[in-house]
Amino acid sequence: MSVTETRRIELLEAARQTMGRDVAITLMEMLPPSGWGDVATRQRVDALERDINARFNAVDARFNAVDMRFDAVDARFDAVDARFDEVDMRFDSFAIEMRSELRAGFAEIQANTMRRAVGTIVAMFGVGAAVAGVILQFG
Repeated sequence: MSVTETRRIELLEAARQTMGRDVAITLMEMLPPSGWGDVATRQRVDALERDINARFNAVDARFNAVDMRFDAVDARFDAVDARFDEVDMRFDSFAIEMRSELRAGFAEIQANTMRRAVGTIVAMFGVGAAVAGVILQFG
């Protein structure tokens, strides 16, 4: 049979009539409000603490496993970064080499253009002199 609030009040009244008001109140304060079946024992609290600790340890282990996976991912990213750095250095070297080849090519084009321009100017003066000579001779 379960202890109801009505039965608790009846017990309080009977204790009050038999033992007096103060003793009855003290007795009721010492009894659990819902019966002894709901009161936790020290052993049960200790067992609950062990269960909770075991669960937290399991969660901690799972987080540690996740951290280790993140370490592996970080290591892979570091390896990829190193490969990108190597490619970047090779590209920089290639760009420097290409720049110097382009400068050399442009310098050669400029020299060829200058030689042709000078040759053309000399040829034009020669033609002009020839025309002037023809004009003076027949003129």
